[in-house]
Amino acid sequence: MTSKIKKEDPALQKITPYNGFELGPIRPPSEAYSLLLRINRGCGWNKCRFCGFYRDVPFSIRRAEDVKKDIDLIKYWVDVFQGKQPPRQAKSEGDYEACSMAYHWVQSGMESVFFQDGNSLLMPPDQLTDVLEYLNAAFPQIQRITTYARSDTINRLKPERLQRYAQLKLNRFHIGLETGNDEILKRMRKGVTKQAQIEAGIKAKAAGIEINEFYMPGMGGREYARQSALDTADVMNQVNPDFIRIRSMALAENLEMYEDYETGLLTRPNDVETIGEIRLFLENLHGITSWVDSDHILNILLELKGRLPQDKDRMLALIDRFLDLPEDQQMLFRLGRRLGLMGQLRDLSNQVLVDKVKQTMDQANIDKTNIDAVCDRLMIRAIPI
Repeated sequence: MTSKIKKEDPALQKITPYNGFELGPIRPPSEAYSLLLRINRGCGWNKCRFCGFYRDVPFSIRRAEDVKKDIDLIKYWVDVFQGKQPPRQAKSEGDYEACSMAYHWVQSGMESVFFQDGNSLLMPPDQLTDVLEYLNAAFPQIQRITTYARSDTINRLKPERLQRYAQLKLNRFHIGLETGNDEILKRMRKGVTKQAQIEAGIKAKAAGIEINEFYMPGMGGREYARQSALDTADVMNQVNPDFIRIRSMALAENLEMYEDYETGLLTRPNDVETIGEIRLFLENLHGITSWVDSDHILNILLELKGRLPQDKDRMLALIDRFLDLPEDQQMLFRLGRRLGLMGQLRDLSNQVLVDKVKQTMDQANIDKTNIDAVCDRLMIRAIPI
């Protein structure tokens, strides 16, 4: 199994010396209160045309011994904040980051850990098991350890290995499903098929691991919106993930997929059209018990969340409230969201907020002819790419 991973991912050979405690660049919104431990640097795949997070980060896998040194450092600072160790001056930037991380983790209850960067399952299984055992020995109160995971990597791991990970509390995978449409997956160079995504989700859940599937509406442009919504819903219906998280697409010029829109192969949907795609997706979720959450800053309707099936009608009604708004009200809310002034539809009843948005529209000459372009630019500013 390990030899297959090395053959497919030669970057795994790039193991660099220990240079102190490390933090990766990103984490999911749901991991805001988790201890962050960096397992890999960058992304072992790093070919997706819609993602620029790790494009300039050479991929390497950290040694288990180095990650364990990070754990030791966190343990020291945790003991300091719990009065079990005398404090000392932080010796380096990494030491200071570990101190800060430990402080916030203690304040949040010390129950969850997130493994950075992309796909920590690429660490050789015996080494990752060693890290997990060490982490659990240091902090036995941990309830959940989470990581980004690619479906193809999950499918290469033996069920027994996944079960062992779950026993060691690596019990939640964040999987970038993005879409269930094979044509879009191929165009965006995702490196997996719809069927592979289904198999990975089912396999992980069978091992006792929670699955968090990310769905990216808008990725296929107007041309594939309907089919993407239906195909993605079909994947969810077969996997029944524990969580479905919506992450609307942002189209930055430095992304490879930008070429498809510049050349006219795809047409960029606006916020209203993206919400329409999300509605079709939700409407076609059947027989599952997932928690749906629209908790990413790029999403228009942050309040869109609920448990299936009981909250489905309420979520659809919320979407319809937005879609039924007059065009000028949709524009106000869209701009208000992108400016960070509005978070929920009820903010349209707040005259102070409405006046602020209108003032911006007047000063910047924003109207229905340029609102899409303005919102696109504001979305790009919200992500670190």
